[in-house]
Amino acid sequence: MVRHESLSILVVDDSEFFATLVAETLSEEHGMATTAVTDPREAVSIAAEGTVDCIVSDYQMPDLTGLELYDAIVDKTDVPFILVTSEGDETVASRAIRKGVDEYILKQDINEADALKLLANRIDNVVDRHRTQQKYERLVANAPDEISQVRLDGTILAANETMARAFNTTTDELVGQQLSSILPEDVAENRRTQGQRAITAGSVVTFQDSIGLRHFHNIVVPLETGSEEDSVQIVTREITLQKHNEEELRRKKEELTFINRIVSHDIKNDVNVISGWAGVLPDHTDPAAIEMVERIRETSDHIAELAQIAKDFVDSIEGTTTVDLEAIDLGAIVDTEVSKLRSKHDDVTITVGDEIDAVVRANELLSSVVGNLLTNAIRHNDTDAPAIEITADRTATTIVLRIADNGPGIPDSEKEAVFEKGRKGAESPGSGIGLYLVSKLVDQYNGEIWVEDAEPTGAIFVVELQIYDPDID
Repeated sequence: MVRHESLSILVVDDSEFFATLVAETLSEEHGMATTAVTDPREAVSIAAEGTVDCIVSDYQMPDLTGLELYDAIVDKTDVPFILVTSEGDETVASRAIRKGVDEYILKQDINEADALKLLANRIDNVVDRHRTQQKYERLVANAPDEISQVRLDGTILAANETMARAFNTTTDELVGQQLSSILPEDVAENRRTQGQRAITAGSVVTFQDSIGLRHFHNIVVPLETGSEEDSVQIVTREITLQKHNEEELRRKKEELTFINRIVSHDIKNDVNVISGWAGVLPDHTDPAAIEMVERIRETSDHIAELAQIAKDFVDSIEGTTTVDLEAIDLGAIVDTEVSKLRSKHDDVTITVGDEIDAVVRANELLSSVVGNLLTNAIRHNDTDAPAIEITADRTATTIVLRIADNGPGIPDSEKEAVFEKGRKGAESPGSGIGLYLVSKLVDQYNGEIWVEDAEPTGAIFVVELQIYDPDID
C-alpha cells in the first residue's frame, strides 16, 4: 500500500467551500499534499503537468461535468480519477465505471465520514492499483516474450513491443487486426480454440505450435468471462533453439545406443575370442614366449573391462533424468563380483564380512559400482600379497559398505579428485573413467562415496546406500 504523505491530490469542485474543506482535511488529517481548484479547465492544465497522483472531482459542475473533465484529462495523461456523485446517482456512477473512471463515491458519504477517512482510503486504493498496473504494463512492454490480449473472435485488443517487432509493425497497427491477418490460418484458429478452452475452464492453458521451421510455447490466461467481450492474454515464447537441442539430444542418444550395442556385443565377442585363443597358446608355445601370451591375456581382459565400463556408463545416462530405483540384494552383488575377481586373480586374499546382507535402493548397475571398486583395489596394489577386506555397518535406513585394500593408499589431496572424469595416476593402467562411473551411479542412488585411510597402509572406499523400504519405494 502507498503512503499518504507520498501522494499529491488534486481536488476539483465548483464549490470553493467544499473543495477547500476536502483538500485541507486530506492534508491536515491524512498527510497528503493537496491542491483545490474550482475551474475544471485549470484542473486539466495541472493534470497535464504530470505531478498529480490522483484527482478527486465532483460530477455536477457548470462548465464541465466530472465525466467530461475525465475525458479531457485521460487524453493527456494517465492519472487515477475518483468521481464524487450525488446521493442515489447510480446512473452516473455506472457511466463513470464504463468509461474507465477508477472509483466513485457519494458526496454524502464524504460528509458523514470521520475526517474523510473513507475518501482517503479510496485514494490509497486507486493509486496503489494504478501504480501496480503501471509496473505490470512496463513489465509486459519490455518482456522478451510476445504478449497480446485477444478476443475470442480473434481480434487483437493489445500487444507489446516484442510482438510488434516480431511482425515488423507497431503495437497501434496490431490493435484491431485479426490473428489470422498476421498468422497462418490454422495457427490463428488453434490459438482462438485454446483461448476458448481457457475461458471455459477458467484456468490457464498451455500448448505448442509451429510456423514453418519456428516453434513456439504458448500460455493462455483468461481475462474476462461471462460477456460477449471475453478475452484472453496469450504469452508466446519462441522455443526453436530448444526444439533443435532436443532433436540433437535425441540423435545423440540414438548414436549412443548404437555404440553401446557395438561395445556390448561385437567388441566383447572379439575379445572373448582373443582371450580363448590366448588360453590355448601356452600348451603350444615356446616357454620363452609365455610372457608375451600372458600380456595378450592381460590386454584382452583390460579391453573387456573397458567395454563393460563403457556399456555401463552409456546405460547409466541413456535413460531419463529420473532413475528408477528398485530393491537390489547388496550381499548377492558383492558375492558375485568377489567370485569374478578371484577367478582372475588367484593371488589375492579377499575377506568378506557377515554383515553385508541388505536390500538397498539401486538398480542392476550396482554390480558395476562394486566391480569397479574391487578392480581398482587390485590394480593399484603393488604389494607381494594383495588383500581386500569388505565390511559393512548398517543403520535403520542406510548401509555403509567399506572396501579396504593394503596398497599404497591415496593422499589426502587426491581423495576427492579420484572420482573426476578421466582422472588416473601416471603409472595407472586403468582408463580413468571407472571411479567416475562409480561416483555418478552412487549419486543416482542418492548415496554417498568417499575415501578413507586404511591401517597400517592402504585405502578404504566407503559407499553409503539407502536401505530399500517397500512401504516408501
